[in-house]
Amino acid sequence: MLDKFLVLISLVALIAFLGVVIGFVAEPDLIIVTCLIIALATHDFWISVFKPGADTSKVEDLPLEALPTGVSGKPLPGEKPAKKTAAQREGKSRRKKK
Repeated sequence: MLDKFLVLISLVALIAFLGVVIGFVAEPDLIIVTCLIIALATHDFWISVFKPGADTSKVEDLPLEALPTGVSGKPLPGEKPAKKTAAQREGKSRRKKK
């Protein structure tokens, strides 16, 4: 429940900040971009927190180091790690030879 409350506060803060920017600058291009930002943020918040049936308990039970990220390349819990391609294995062997 606390996560939903914090998401609402952050969304309201984002809208208030962008509303001030739009109010003082009032450029048509800026209005379009800020409306797009608000739409994307609202969609992201809805998918991650408010979507019916969204189960975030799996993520909360894991330690931070085990969470998958775009940088680490760690597989999601329950997934098998992806097999390396021949090009990836060859690239590593080249680096070792140099």
